[in-house]
Amino acid sequence: MATGSDMESDAKPYILIVDDLDYNVYFIERIIEPFYPHILKAFSGKEALEKMRDVELALALIDVQMPEMDGLELAARIQGDPARGIVPIIFITAHAYDEPHLETFYQSGIIDFITKPFQQNILISKIKILLELNRQKQKIVESERMYRMLLNASPEGIVILDTNGRISEISDITSEIFGLEKKEKAIGKELTALFPSAEQDKMREILKITLAEGLTQNVEIGLSRVGREPLICEISTTLIQERDGKPKAFMAIIRDISQRKKLEQQLINAERLAGLGEMATGIAHELNQPLNTISLGLENLLDEIGRSNKLDKEYFQKKTQKIFDNILRITYIIDHIRTFSRGYSEFIHSSFNCNDSIRNGISMISEQFKHKGLELVLDMDEKISNINGNTYRFEQVILNLLLNAKDAIEEKRKTLNTDFLKVIGIKTYQKDQHLFVEVRDNGIGIKPEVMDKIMFPFYTTKELGKGTGLGLSISYGIIKEMNGDIEVESEYTVGTMVRIILPAEIMKQ
Repeated sequence: MATGSDMESDAKPYILIVDDLDYNVYFIERIIEPFYPHILKAFSGKEALEKMRDVELALALIDVQMPEMDGLELAARIQGDPARGIVPIIFITAHAYDEPHLETFYQSGIIDFITKPFQQNILISKIKILLELNRQKQKIVESERMYRMLLNASPEGIVILDTNGRISEISDITSEIFGLEKKEKAIGKELTALFPSAEQDKMREILKITLAEGLTQNVEIGLSRVGREPLICEISTTLIQERDGKPKAFMAIIRDISQRKKLEQQLINAERLAGLGEMATGIAHELNQPLNTISLGLENLLDEIGRSNKLDKEYFQKKTQKIFDNILRITYIIDHIRTFSRGYSEFIHSSFNCNDSIRNGISMISEQFKHKGLELVLDMDEKISNINGNTYRFEQVILNLLLNAKDAIEEKRKTLNTDFLKVIGIKTYQKDQHLFVEVRDNGIGIKPEVMDKIMFPFYTTKELGKGTGLGLSISYGIIKEMNGDIEVESEYTVGTMVRIILPAEIMKQ
């Protein structure tokens, strides 16, 4: 049968004329020649079947009474061919038929009949209508062909769903993403059924929001596949509507972002380790202070023992308790650094108090800040609700903001070549169902012309070789993952304030 590309290169329709009398065939041929169709002429049913093989017919004009194979049998053979669509057939006959015969005609697949002798203008009118219908059909077929080609050519998975969330179309890439052996098996199933049970409620919520708002974008959702590695996908859905606005279908676009997430995790780990490297001096100060206290405590005890044969019990307990407290502090700092340095995959989400996370972060840099003459001012509301996420990743955000603030203050001192009171403030508070964390400094600030670029990966205002340019973009990604947002306010040479906004955990009654 002629393919779509054949039809494009040769747009003239094919019309089959079948009659056992050759003058009837040639007479009809002369009538329809003005339409410039490709005309296939046959003088028997058998010859007609042979000539129409591999040809897409637009119309067939068939005589009823023919030897060997009559028009009824030929029409039934044409319409019964599974390789072709329905072909419009007009019977041309010299006989009049009663209603039972006409019913038989229509059951064979014809759409009309003309009795001989016939008026040429009637035949021409009917042929014009049927050829126009064929032209419209070819446009639809071509549109569907292009639609399916685009559907399967997309590098992203595309699924068309009915308003009940059942799959009506699915692209080849989608089939690969879900690990389906045959995509046809997914037709008619709910899209939610292709996701693990833990993610099905999220998928239903996505469709619910899309039905109400018309669009849902870039929602991360996990996908587990039998015998294959699980994936992290990003799904966007659009509501397709009728002209009157009535919902017609959903279109879902699914992207496999597993590799992107792995890269993000590597960047996060790299930035965390870079931060630890930058904090190494500060960590040394943090450890030196309790070590000095331990050293002094032991010296005092030894001096006391050397001066007197009898050691005061209360004095001994006081000194040893201080030594043990500082040993515990060193153990805590080392354990915390070890945990903070873990890979992303080891972190789990849970409910935590952001004030505690902030204090943990400060514990790794407070001595470094003191050494540089930086004053940390804390104004934290102790009655705020918990937030949900990973406390160590949130701590990484806080550390990044504090180190940025430190660098901004040092840059201001160098740029303005003057000394000033160096202050970094951290404030936490809650309004309604949102929790706010503000980190404020009186450093160099950010120039207005670069404010829009500061969240871009690898963009940095620091001098060459200082900073990865990933800190703020990674921090932004971590906060977005916690369903939060980051706002930045800054005035050049005056200072910067970074505000983190997070959903507060709803307290259960």
